[in-house]
Amino acid sequence: MTPAGPDLPPSDRRQAPRFNISLPVWFTIAPSGKLCAGMVDNISLGGVLLLTDEPLVQETRITLHVPIAVDATVNIEAAVVRTSDLGEVGVAFIALGDEAMQRLQELVEERSRRRSQDPG
Repeated sequence: MTPAGPDLPPSDRRQAPRFNISLPVWFTIAPSGKLCAGMVDNISLGGVLLLTDEPLVQETRITLHVPIAVDATVNIEAAVVRTSDLGEVGVAFIALGDEAMQRLQELVEERSRRRSQDPG
């Protein structure tokens, strides 16, 4: 497992390049087990900017369920590190295993390729 979350200083978490991506996701709020919907606005190997109507507070633990293929999802343990009144939630990955990291990289690369090939 590679540490990638709240234990790292903000400057280290932000070293990973961020990619704009519009990706619907589900997430589970750890303390309650409540399943919620959200949209990933941007992603890096350190975390995501999550857009959601669900009120969340800093340090809340969540599990992000990121669809990486039609029949596959990566579940990532994460923590809320920033919130705003606009429904923007900064989420840092707590630990990201090598396989999950590889799958996320592939997802971002595929989305980036599709975007660069889109003439519109």
